[in-house]
Amino acid sequence: MKKSGFDRTQRMLRKITPEIEAKFATANRENADQIADLARVLIPKRTGLSAAAIRTIPADNGGQIVDFGKKAKVIEGKNAPRPFVNPAMKATAKARKARNRKAIRDAVKAVK
Repeated sequence: MKKSGFDRTQRMLRKITPEIEAKFATANRENADQIADLARVLIPKRTGLSAAAIRTIPADNGGQIVDFGKKAKVIEGKNAPRPFVNPAMKATAKARKARNRKAIRDAVKAVK
């Protein structure tokens, strides 16, 4: 197996600054918020408590966790089609990918 450009990539990764990491964290937060917002709209509602339980939680590594609440498995069932999670993920996929690509593009420009 031949490695090509590995040393250059390692040098670029060493140049990642806190500002670049903040851009990645912002992109992750915006992606998670977008998923959570759409899931709140799509979740079956009677009282609104299930929609209110959907939240995003920051992870230690700059990522985000989308918590769909305690009753998510009850609403969806164990092997159900996930009526509000999967549609929210699918509907936001293009925007999330574009946001991630922009963060990566900005990071590469900053370290070159």
